[in-house]
Amino acid sequence: MSTFASITDPTDLDAIRAVIASTADAVDLVPLGIRALVISPQASFDLVPAVKSLVADGPTGTRRVAVLVDETAILRDGRDLKQQLCELLAEAFTIEIVVLGHGGQLHADEDALETATAAIKGYDCAVAIGSGTISDIGKVATDRLGGIPLVIVQTAASVDGFTDNVSVVLRNGVKRTIPSRWPDVVLADTTTIADAPVAMNTAGFGEVLSLYTAPADWELANRLGFDNSFRLTPRDFLLEFAGDPATWADGLAEGAPGVVLDLTRMLAIRGMGTGIAGTTACLSGVEHVVSHMLDMYAAAHNLPIGLHGAQVGVATQVASAAWDLLRRRVAEGGFTVRFPAASDLEQQVKRAFDVCDETGGRGEECWSDYARKIEAWNADPERMKGMVANAVSDGVAIAAAVPTPASLSAGLLAAGSPTTPGDLVEWVTPDIWRWAVANCLFMRDRFTVIDLLFLLGWWTPADVDVVIEQAFQAESEPTS
Repeated sequence: MSTFASITDPTDLDAIRAVIASTADAVDLVPLGIRALVISPQASFDLVPAVKSLVADGPTGTRRVAVLVDETAILRDGRDLKQQLCELLAEAFTIEIVVLGHGGQLHADEDALETATAAIKGYDCAVAIGSGTISDIGKVATDRLGGIPLVIVQTAASVDGFTDNVSVVLRNGVKRTIPSRWPDVVLADTTTIADAPVAMNTAGFGEVLSLYTAPADWELANRLGFDNSFRLTPRDFLLEFAGDPATWADGLAEGAPGVVLDLTRMLAIRGMGTGIAGTTACLSGVEHVVSHMLDMYAAAHNLPIGLHGAQVGVATQVASAAWDLLRRRVAEGGFTVRFPAASDLEQQVKRAFDVCDETGGRGEECWSDYARKIEAWNADPERMKGMVANAVSDGVAIAAAVPTPASLSAGLLAAGSPTTPGDLVEWVTPDIWRWAVANCLFMRDRFTVIDLLFLLGWWTPADVDVVIEQAFQAESEPTS
């Protein structure tokens, strides 16, 4: 029986906290800081009681609540949800509606973060209604103000960031994950989520699939000394609720209530899992960095940014194929560990991002992260050779636990999610996809299987082509 087998309701936060406290890892984990998580068909209408539970008692209208929204229309049973909720809040509080991202797509960049922080200063509580971007902005802004109470109303099941304690922000045109805070309350209204655009929820399913690939990168990084955060408890928590996605995802594109509920719960669990782990590495490996590369390209060329989860789902197949390449090369016997000088790599890394920024700004940002990774790799070559020998052997076992591209594709097909790069936004051409995959290791300091392939000499242009080809043969292969 697994550690979390006794947990049947992922919104029972006290029960989850009790199980975590009973594990050997408990002292190393971040306390689960969410006060309440509601996942139900009527969750939005728990908003006023949720806010009242967080602010001190006072005469009606004397408590001030700031409501963070963007310009996206959100309908619930055909009615404007934001308007409904603001009207309900106005009956009990003095409210200020803060609309972010006027006239364009909202990004969690410094301008948006500063605007939100200034707008909610002095309020007793903040409410964020909408997307993962609004959620991330709300978490950063309230954290900058000392942690004023925050309620998030989740209106789509597209990402897992509603229930974690970090935020994805845009820094110098590059996506970075930074510490922020736990929300106090998350209200996930499955009626609203089912009414969300199909692409949003099927993207959420793509996001879910990284729990089948990213933990392998997390464990590999730990074995090579790049990440000491690896613990079994967060991993077990995540996998306890995973099930077979090809089975439970069927009907998601049609908004089947039970499937929408399962997806929303799974995303909530993912957020809490990364939060207690103290790192997003447990769910953010190769598949996520490929998605971030595409986002960087889009931002640089003023193109519409694709749905993160959709990109992640497609890229899980690349991650799986990369692990299979490692397994096959190890089986062939013999390898040479390379220790390239940072000075030799600097221009290669920076040139990789010239396609995004001729001024070199994005390349400099990425090199600043990658340089730390290669410096750690080169610090003690003899010690690293021994660690690599063990990790390569262990990597075969790790790779065996990663689903095949075919099985991941089966889940994506069942959910109605994109399965190939050609199913993503139209500007993602084969050349752009190949650029994102080939150079994803250079974007940040997190170590993945592609870093290991590169440093063993197994990430040549021909190897990249093999991985991409294998990843997308999946639809024509039988699932395992």
